Amino acid sequence: MMEEMYTEVILDYYRNPKNFGTIENPDIQARDTNPLCGDVIEMQLKLNGNGTIEQVRFSGKGCAISLAAASMLTENIEGKSLEEIQRI
Repeated sequence: MMEEMYTEVILDYYRNPKNFGTIENPDIQARDTNPLCGDVIEMQLKLNGNGTIEQVRFSGKGCAISLAAASMLTENIEGKSLEEIQRI
């Protein structure tokens, strides 16, 4: 039962990703590729004057788990300081 619930959550994030897209003129941008499977994820951040993440977007291609995880990560870090997310 728990496994089915986790599967549904992952599939929902995969089918309906949060914060998918790009930011015009991001302050921070990072891209990484998993050479074993070919997944590619790019993260873009826009910061406010205090170093807090004002806006975050991701784009890329990959399996359901990697895209769902990227989507979940964007929700988790938005509104946090760079210091806070470095501890994640």
